Amino acid sequence: MLNYKRALKADETFKKIKNMMYYNELSPGQKIVYQDLAKKLNTSITPIIQALKRLQDSNLVQYKPNKGYFIKEITKDEVKELYEAREALEIYIVPSIVQNLNSEKLSDIKKSFKDYNKTTKDHRLLIIRDAQFHLKIAKFAHNNVIYRLLNGIFDEICLKYRPEYMGDERIAEAVQEHRRILNALEKRDVEKAVAMTKEHNKKGMEHVISSLCMDRPIIF
Repeated sequence: MLNYKRALKADETFKKIKNMMYYNELSPGQKIVYQDLAKKLNTSITPIIQALKRLQDSNLVQYKPNKGYFIKEITKDEVKELYEAREALEIYIVPSIVQNLNSEKLSDIKKSFKDYNKTTKDHRLLIIRDAQFHLKIAKFAHNNVIYRLLNGIFDEICLKYRPEYMGDERIAEAVQEHRRILNALEKRDVEKAVAMTKEHNKKGMEHVISSLCMDRPIIF
């Protein structure tokens, strides 16, 4: 029973720390001070360490000997690998998504698009809405394994770079790319949906890599 309670506490702490990363209370590159985090989350150091080890396994934090844990920052190589994996999975499930779409599911996707489209002033929230839009579409493939993989990919893309890197020009482009993906799905056009998904991923990846090289704003 004691081990179960400890595991439950560690899982709760993991979710809280991850939520802090999503809302930029913990930023990429930031050192994690155990005592401060334990005080903020009203817990002991042990579940903090257990949660950080789990986040390390998810490639979201890194441990530096004699220095401690840090929130990871995304690298150019990681961007390329993550976007390649994301594109392969998203393209693969397009036929299943189109086959499973009905008016109710399409309405859910449209709502997610509207939520993204009206959030452009808050860049951190915009990042979250973007991931939610793509994951909402992926959900309707009814493939839980691929959905979990995409969720992990979006976690790495979302949590390992700073929201202040985003620029209004790329945000506007992404809105239009989302709209074209949505229109293709609404028309049940698999070929067009695949093409628009490829274009969106390609432009997003190129912009992120360019921004990392030149210290310019980015969006996925």
